[in-house]
Amino acid sequence: MADKTSLPQILLIGATGRTGRLVLEEALYRGHLVTILIRKADDTLPQHNNLTISIGDPCVETDVEKALQATKPSVPVTIISTLGQTRKSGNPWAATTSPRRFMEASAKAVLAASQSPSVRGMVKVEKLILMSMFGAGDSFDQLNFLMRWTMNHSNMDVAIEDQNLVDAAVKAGPLPFVLVRPAMLKNGEALPVKVHGNNGEGAGFMPSITVKSVVTFLLDAAVKSEFDGTTPMISN
Repeated sequence: MADKTSLPQILLIGATGRTGRLVLEEALYRGHLVTILIRKADDTLPQHNNLTISIGDPCVETDVEKALQATKPSVPVTIISTLGQTRKSGNPWAATTSPRRFMEASAKAVLAASQSPSVRGMVKVEKLILMSMFGAGDSFDQLNFLMRWTMNHSNMDVAIEDQNLVDAAVKAGPLPFVLVRPAMLKNGEALPVKVHGNNGEGAGFMPSITVKSVVTFLLDAAVKSEFDGTTPMISN
């Protein structure tokens, strides 16, 4: 764990989701100052001296600006987003519950807000870390043939389309980035993480990773520069 005096503060987007809640819990445990951007008040979130809550839409530039302005001016900010396309169930053919291109809209709002005059004059945004997925971008060809077929013929095509648009927007944007591509998510404790390059070559037929392992990787990437500018595909 890094010295708490050198920790970046975190602007977390997606704090009420499955992974985001764990990122919030772990970030506070590690000693980060954390600001979260959520759509509405949520009394299930922890109360903590290091936590600031900003209410707004992660797809609206001015709401992201407001959340950045709520951070402590003297401490550099790393933005972490765990937003993802959702469906009514884990079935690949289940109906989607997120707007199409939802994550792209949020990524573009974040990038624009980080460069707005009202933010740049008071906040130093160091890095953008997004949770993507194995299959996004050039990792698609490394999926097994069953997963490639499923991605192309089920409602998972909405998620992969959105993640590809996020990839393009972030890579063309002004911020240093880490686009983390986890394998299939599962429950369990944090385990050692294997990094399979930028596209997942050699990850195996059906790789998986615990959500807590992803959380550890995301927060480690906030304090290390090893993966800056890359798209690491990770598994256990």
